[in-house]
Amino acid sequence: MLMFRLMISFTFLIVLFALVVVGVGEWRSEPESDDSFTARVALWLSPELRRIEERLTIVAGEQEKLPELRSEPFASRFGFRSATLESQDEPQWVQIDLLENEKIDRIVAVPVNIPVIGSNGAGYGFPLRFKIEVAENPEMEGAVTVADETSKDVENPGRYPVSFRLKDVKGRYVRFTSTKHFLTEEGFMWALEELLVLSGNRSIAVKKEVQRSSSMELYPNWAFPRLVDGHSALQVPVSNENSMSRGYMSATTDQPSVNKWLIVDLESEFEIDEIRLLPVESENFQNQALKSFPRGYSLELARDAEFKDVTWTHPYTVSNLVGYPGGCAEILKVQGKRGRYIRLKAKEIWGAEKRYSYAFSELQAYAGNLNVAIGKTVSASDTANVPKSSGWFPEALVDGFTAHHRLIELPDYIDLIERQGILEQESERLILQKEAKVSMTALTLVYGGAGSITILAFGWGSVLLRQRSMREQAVEQLRQQIARDLHDDIGSNLGGIALLSEIGTDHSADAESREDFKSIKNAADEASASMRDIVWLIQSGHLGLRDQVTKMRQSAQMILGDKQVSISVEPADFRDSKLSLLFRRHVLFSYKEALNNIRKHADASEVNISIRIDSTHFSFMICDDGKGFDLDISMRSGHGLANLVRRAERLNGSCEFESSPSGGSKVTFTAPLKS
Repeated sequence: MLMFRLMISFTFLIVLFALVVVGVGEWRSEPESDDSFTARVALWLSPELRRIEERLTIVAGEQEKLPELRSEPFASRFGFRSATLESQDEPQWVQIDLLENEKIDRIVAVPVNIPVIGSNGAGYGFPLRFKIEVAENPEMEGAVTVADETSKDVENPGRYPVSFRLKDVKGRYVRFTSTKHFLTEEGFMWALEELLVLSGNRSIAVKKEVQRSSSMELYPNWAFPRLVDGHSALQVPVSNENSMSRGYMSATTDQPSVNKWLIVDLESEFEIDEIRLLPVESENFQNQALKSFPRGYSLELARDAEFKDVTWTHPYTVSNLVGYPGGCAEILKVQGKRGRYIRLKAKEIWGAEKRYSYAFSELQAYAGNLNVAIGKTVSASDTANVPKSSGWFPEALVDGFTAHHRLIELPDYIDLIERQGILEQESERLILQKEAKVSMTALTLVYGGAGSITILAFGWGSVLLRQRSMREQAVEQLRQQIARDLHDDIGSNLGGIALLSEIGTDHSADAESREDFKSIKNAADEASASMRDIVWLIQSGHLGLRDQVTKMRQSAQMILGDKQVSISVEPADFRDSKLSLLFRRHVLFSYKEALNNIRKHADASEVNISIRIDSTHFSFMICDDGKGFDLDISMRSGHGLANLVRRAERLNGSCEFESSPSGGSKVTFTAPLKS
């Protein structure tokens, strides 16, 4: 009996020691997936942890159904920023003149988001204390205080908007006052990307006059008119419902100067308050082929189809690189003029390599709170020579969809975005709780072991964890510093070179100088694109497979421009996972090199891209209908094919080519996910 008890005790000690070793090992490691031993034990032991897991699943499912904010400012346009202040609590304000007394339903403050500076970039400059007032006179006599956050510091909202609903409030002047400012290395300041004043379904503060107590004017980053320019991370109000159409695209020409038009017949006369022009969303404002918005255009509203009785005109406007609206709507105030026909005349358009065209994803005309253009008749001077299945056709200009999603009204959209922000905060809080529970389980395994062994293991593990954390922090700080230096110094210089060379192209007297300026601009654009890829790789150490696929989608649109492109991902609901920097770099650069070969050499009109993901491997296949090439000659003489093979071999993968002269080409790149 004694021998049996000793055997049982010895077996128990062995099992306990094994649990201690496993617990220490996982406690010292980085947080892993739910498949880790500690996580499984914690989930089995803790009903509370099971409830957290269930809630995280519900939250993630709801988040997928909601629209998302833009993750970074477009073209380095940050918004409004006060001057640097010596006192933290000296009141500073901005004031919007709505031009007449208006019924105000909601005021929305959109924070600045500058992700390149790290965690402090979300909500950068948002005041710690503030108030919002509405009055009928500029002196704010008898003002109604509609929001008062002056008694205690408010929580920084991060990148999500803060809105205040109003009831029975009318006024002409809206004043936002910061009473306790944001601390910076230079002193104190406060900032907002946009201040929206909603009346019904419209933002009535867009492009209205702004007064301020102080401001920093550092164009294009900071400028006080940006507070009401209608361009912010909110972009256009959409749901998460996908679009089957893309919009209207004109025929392609070989010259940037054109005489093109399109007309929307509203079928009845309306008092139009505003017209919204929605560009095709683009992530790269310096890529000429993706500038859908016409560079120079005018707009007219008339009562007759011949436009003899014109009631309103938006004069001819020319925009430069910084003026391009990106993924935001261009909102033009019509101020209640009557008309039935809307005509847009394009005189200058963007393009590249003698392929110039313009496009819109949607045109909206609001009479009060109603878009009266939806579903109406569209005619145009010409249309793109593409099949209707591509999504480009005149009727898509007024079908209620952008190039990606269904349009909804602005107040409903802000509700969805606010809900997304609430869910994101809840998810982050639940993840911290979950990690704490799992860590506590690991700690319990350690201290539930045999006394001194457990304490020794705990101490050793703590030292290693602390050293590893310090090394990781140092590496992350260096990574962010390099990204900031690239973005702020090199990115700003390249943008300045592109802008100056564009101005030189427009104003040079002789053709040779214009070609030189154009070459400089193209080189700056290409260097800027490469720099953005490098910054993305440096910054995105925490990103994974979904982000890689999203980046590949964006790259295809940016590189191939107006070619007909289809992208499929199988399976569509693939599981996200972490990727090594080596894998992301070689896959992205191989993919872009294959696309650039098509753009430069293939003379293709249609490109089909297929991305396939399974539990162990990642692959992409790119097929085009271009002129093809002789595989033996190309492998020896250029087109970067040998480079693609070398990159695949670095990942223990493979890259195969199929092509023949006049027969198109196919590139298949495969690599294991754990490269």
